[in-house]
Amino acid sequence: MSAQPATSVDAHVVCESIHLGFGEREVFSDLCCEMVAGDVTVLMGSSGTGKSTLLRMIGGLQRPDSGSIRVAGRELVGLAEQGLAEARTHLGMLFQNGALLDSMTIFDNVALPLREHSKLSADQIAAEVRDRLDAVGLEGVEHLLPGELSGGMLRRAALARAIIENPEVLLCDEPFSGLDPPNVERIEALLTRLNRERGLTVIVTSHHMASSLRMGHRIILLKDRAAVSGTPRELALSEDSEIHDFMGAEGAAFLKTLAADGASE
Repeated sequence: MSAQPATSVDAHVVCESIHLGFGEREVFSDLCCEMVAGDVTVLMGSSGTGKSTLLRMIGGLQRPDSGSIRVAGRELVGLAEQGLAEARTHLGMLFQNGALLDSMTIFDNVALPLREHSKLSADQIAAEVRDRLDAVGLEGVEHLLPGELSGGMLRRAALARAIIENPEVLLCDEPFSGLDPPNVERIEALLTRLNRERGLTVIVTSHHMASSLRMGHRIILLKDRAAVSGTPRELALSEDSEIHDFMGAEGAAFLKTLAADGASE
């Protein structure tokens, strides 16, 4: 079972008829999917199905062989680098490894996009950096180097940098990778709160099923070089054996939680 795609009027990101291959390996064949404005959408799939590749295409970092990718109505495919650079100003990206510069303090790492792309004064930049670090629960770390932070704190610092330019869309590549359960829950809660309080359209790649089911308004499951989409409940209820097997025990547990919550209302 899967839901119908969101109508275009609700979609913030639209991918249509995407084809992509690397040599003889075909990654996508006529891939179509949409991400609704203001929602948390989770991209899931087995290893090698192209989750991070799709995220990179939405971010303008990877071009498809053919097809259309529109963000807020703007076509990305075919844009020259200058146009892509302008389009990226509306996007924030949290890379899997954080991509912080080891030789720069946390303050300078978070401030870097504003120093490069804005005309704000030093005082204004400092205020923006403090606001974003506070938003992710980091205080008093501005003077530290990335190597002096724990893995969870590093991920939150990278998240602060990803939202420093007030993006409309936040792209997160495996934000839970390598984190212990408490930090997984912390990052999950942060992304959910940023989505709710700042109205961000959040698109997350993840193999962490429990978090994906809890936080996702919609899940896009990549399989067979294409996509199946639906709410977490719709995919957990799917009669497709491949989808059912992929959702596994955590999908069944999620349904039991929904049933219990419904019974208590």
